[in-house]
Amino acid sequence: MEHRPIYNKQFGKLGLEVAKQWPEWDVLKQRGKKKDTLGITLSGGGYRSAIFCYGVLRGLHEIKVLHNTDYLSVVSGGSWIGMPYATTNFLNDWFFDSPTNQPNYLEEGFESFLANPIRLVEELSLTRLTPNYVSDVFGRLLAGTFLREHGQEARFRGLSDPSMIKDSDRPYLIVNGTLKYRPKENDDLRAECFEMTRLYCGSRSLGYFPTEGLKSLEDPIRVRDAVAISGAAAAVFFPGLGDEVVALGLDRKVANYTPKNLPGRPTDDDLDLADGGLYNNLGVESLINRGCGYIIIVDAEHDPETPIENSSNQKYSGLRTLIKRNHISTAFGHQPDAIIAQLNVRDELIHVFSGDETVPDILYIKLKSWRQFDEEFKGRPYNKPGFLDRMFHGGEFAFNPQFSTAKLDYSFAEHRNLSDLGYFVVKQHEDKIKRFASLAE
Repeated sequence: MEHRPIYNKQFGKLGLEVAKQWPEWDVLKQRGKKKDTLGITLSGGGYRSAIFCYGVLRGLHEIKVLHNTDYLSVVSGGSWIGMPYATTNFLNDWFFDSPTNQPNYLEEGFESFLANPIRLVEELSLTRLTPNYVSDVFGRLLAGTFLREHGQEARFRGLSDPSMIKDSDRPYLIVNGTLKYRPKENDDLRAECFEMTRLYCGSRSLGYFPTEGLKSLEDPIRVRDAVAISGAAAAVFFPGLGDEVVALGLDRKVANYTPKNLPGRPTDDDLDLADGGLYNNLGVESLINRGCGYIIIVDAEHDPETPIENSSNQKYSGLRTLIKRNHISTAFGHQPDAIIAQLNVRDELIHVFSGDETVPDILYIKLKSWRQFDEEFKGRPYNKPGFLDRMFHGGEFAFNPQFSTAKLDYSFAEHRNLSDLGYFVVKQHEDKIKRFASLAE
C-alpha cells in the first residue's frame, strides 16, 4: 500500500461498497454483511469517559452486539479504553471480569495513573529529550496504565504490530486524533480528523499512508503513540514563520508522509497531531468516511447538568460541532436545538434517529444522571442512596464539567458506579440495542 489520497471518493456515501474500498475489507467480510456496516463510537471526556465507556462495552459484549460490529471509532478518553479492549487476549476472564468487592481491570489500572508522583518522576527521568518528550512521557504513562497486560513491550510495539491490535473477533479499531497544518504560507491553520489504524493512518485531505512506514520522529508510530495523540487534550497550536505550525503541550510530531506534488501539501518536515476532541469529540466522521449505515454513539463529554423541569439541560458541544459541519445533516437535521431537545430529556439516556439511503441511522447513548439507576444500585455494598448527587456535587443529579480531568483520586465506589451506569444502560435497553444492531445486514 502506497500513499493514497482517498478511499471514499464521495464523502458521506454509505453502504458495503464503500467499506470494500478500504484496506480492512479482508477483516470485515468475515462478518458476512450484505448491505451495511455497523460502527460504534466512544467519545472523548477524559477519565470519566473511559470509565463509563468501559461499562457500555461490557454490556454490549454481554448482549453480543460487539460480535456484529464492524468498526470501533475512539477519541481521547474513549481511546483509553478502546485500545486495551482491542489488544487484550483475555476478554472474558480478565478484561470484562467485574468482581463485586475487588478492583476490575480498569479500576486496578487507574490506581497507578498520573496521580502517582514517583512513577511520574521515573518516566520524566527515563524519557529521551526530543521534540516529542512531553508526548513520550504521557504515552509511557498511558501504556503502563491501560496496556499493562503486555508489560514493558507495550511501550515499544508498533501500531502495525500484528500481535497487538486484534480484529478477527472484535471490531476494526480507528483511533482519532486532530491534525493541524498550514497548506501554504500565510494561510490560516487547518484542522482535520487524523485516523490511526493498524493498517494505515491519515486524513481525508492529505491522504493515507501505511502505518508500518509512518515515522514518529525516528521511530515507527507505536500503539502508545496513538493513544497519547488521541488523548492529548492539553495542546495548543498557532502559526509559525513561513508555513510552520507551532505546537505546545501534549502534541506529537510525525513525519510528513504526503507526496511533494499533492495540492495544498504542507511543506514542513513534520505534521503536528493532538487530541481528537480538538476537531470533534464524538468520533463519528471516521465512520461516515467508511460508509457505516448504522452508528451507535456513546457520548460521555464534559457536560454540566442543571435540570430544568424534564430537561437535563446539557450542552452537547460535540454534537453541535458535528451538525454544523453537516457530516450527518439529514439524520440530525439542520436545526441542532430541535434535535438536542429530543436527546436532552431527563433520565432518558438512549434515543434512535432514522436516516435514509444516504445518511446513517443513529442510536445515541448519552451519559447523564438516571434516577432509576440510583434507586436500583443503592443497596449495593459499594453504594449508598443519592450516589450521583454526592458524586458530582452540583445539586440533585447534577454533573460537574471538570469531573473527568481535574479529579484523579477516584474512590472504588466512584469507579464502580460510573462503569455500572454504562453497563446498566445497555442491559436495560438490551432489546432496543440488539434490534438496532441487527439492521446492519
